Amino acid sequence: IEEYKLLLQSRLNDKRYHHSLCVANEAVRLAEKYGANKEKAYIAGLVHDIAKEFSDEENEKWIKKYNLTGDIFSDEYKNVIHSFIGALVIKEWYEMEEEICNAVRNHTLGNISMTELDKIIFVADKIARRVSNPIIEEERKLAYQDINKALELCFKVQEQKLQEKGKKMHPISLELLRLLETNK
Repeated sequence: IEEYKLLLQSRLNDKRYHHSLCVANEAVRLAEKYGANKEKAYIAGLVHDIAKEFSDEENEKWIKKYNLTGDIFSDEYKNVIHSFIGALVIKEWYEMEEEICNAVRNHTLGNISMTELDKIIFVADKIARRVSNPIIEEERKLAYQDINKALELCFKVQEQKLQEKGKKMHPISLELLRLLETNK
């Protein structure tokens, strides 16, 4: 874990590194609540943004190396590429197990087959914030009551923010949101 922290400190700015520590700690608390593996939650939370500050050139190298295709890797979704590349980075550099890699991969868009760990990392990333407002407070409250309801709220908030910017939610996220809404 100390090695991961040193790597992150060298790759992330101070604010993002601090955010990663906060997400890791929040993920442990959520893992305790939901009976998930706390060590995996900590590690996944810690490294979830490992590729967040990669340059376009670094991203392009990973995209070419793994022959990654699809709309995820287009300029339209530039802000979520780091989750997919981050999963590859931690697999290649640290041979992390697939469960942790999947949690990193799914922390931006989610998917309809999210595991408990995936949900924990997604929600922890949203609620482990220095800022506070009524929406984040509601997400925090729900996170410790029902992880699925918290996940749904996080996606609804995300959808609304995108709409306000004149953008659409990615189909992967939209499919999961609709599934969450119908499974009440």
